[in-house]
Amino acid sequence: MARVYVGNLDARVTSGELEDEFRVFGVLRSVWVARKPPGFAFIDFDDRRDAEDAIRDLDGKNGWRVELSRNSSGRGGRDRYGGSESKCYECGETGHFAPRGRSYSRSP
Repeated sequence: MARVYVGNLDARVTSGELEDEFRVFGVLRSVWVARKPPGFAFIDFDDRRDAEDAIRDLDGKNGWRVELSRNSSGRGGRDRYGGSESKCYECGETGHFAPRGRSYSRSP
């Protein structure tokens, strides 16, 4: 896996818009767009070579800064929250979080 940082984003950009731009380069594992504060995102690619292709082609497009995340080792590992590859505490999937100590259940 390889994580790509995308900076200088317009505050109105959506994860769907970024997914459309980046998925042409390869399989995406997740797309996360910051909201507070806005202006940046992280795109996780399955393959590091696909991430490098996206960086080469998209850096500077729309004024974006696109680069390999400084925390990306390409081998997985622990993120700054202490979890493995930013996985949800409840279900173990990537792409969203459930805060520790809280349980979110669906009501019928």
